[in-house]
Amino acid sequence: MAEIGVLAELTAAGIPIDCVAGTSAGAMVGAAYAAGRLPEFSATMRALTRRRVLSLFDPTWPRVGLLEGRRAMELIRPHVGTSIESLLRPFAAIATDLRTGEELVIREGSVLEAIRASIAIPGIFKPQRRDGRVLVDGGLVNPVPVSAARALGAEFVIAVSVLPRPDEPLPPRRRRKRLGAELVARLFAGRTGADAIEVAAAAEEATSVDEEVGLIEVILDASRIVERRIADARFKEEPPDFLLEVPQRRTGIFDFQLSGEMIAAGREAAKQALPELHAALAVALPLSRRWRRWRGGRKRAASS
Repeated sequence: MAEIGVLAELTAAGIPIDCVAGTSAGAMVGAAYAAGRLPEFSATMRALTRRRVLSLFDPTWPRVGLLEGRRAMELIRPHVGTSIESLLRPFAAIATDLRTGEELVIREGSVLEAIRASIAIPGIFKPQRRDGRVLVDGGLVNPVPVSAARALGAEFVIAVSVLPRPDEPLPPRRRRKRLGAELVARLFAGRTGADAIEVAAAAEEATSVDEEVGLIEVILDASRIVERRIADARFKEEPPDFLLEVPQRRTGIFDFQLSGEMIAAGREAAKQALPELHAALAVALPLSRRWRRWRGGRKRAASS
């Protein structure tokens, strides 16, 4: 949710943001911004409590994922619009075709379906089916989608990364019972017989409050490591015009009750980056405008 703070701070500073592309949680925030509903979305997320977050869990027997994700989509529905075509600004969400490994840039159709596909972390959320494809988290192929922003028409791409830096270890977790543990407890609640042994083992592992990790933490930490490596590789191929990294302490996928803290971290990171960003814009945008005029002149000459 740090992206909310970044967008709010950049907007307050008068930096125009004409289009937005997002992956995973960034797709949620990007859609709210493109719909012109970012302040309302921010208020909804900051108002979440631990109890309310728990109520968003809709566990399913884990054949292809632990969660359906429907309740979470209902929470954000009022803030993200209906169809991508009807949004106030161009928007794209990134997903991954599970069968082919292909990157899918979703630029049309249902906003909620696009977001649901982009957040479908394998093993956590059930994949999203769309047009015969089985779609999962876009972070597997493009965690910080610079290329998608350029395809939307962006002349100057500000990439916002909340991924851990490659030269830094993941920060330690808080010593507290994790929401993931309660998800496991809900998932297996009421099971008896042979399943009970499996349930007890899973619950014991997931409810540990020390530095040992449980199943969900393993999945998420592995995803962060992979996404950081992929993002670094993509940046070499498709460098953004400006990279804004938001340092954050370690949070889990279910820690939305900490949204206020994450948003504040995003605002602070953007505020600290503003002088450098203004300088980069001053250098880059005049050049791009001259390039457009030159190309326009060439086209007019060619057609005359």
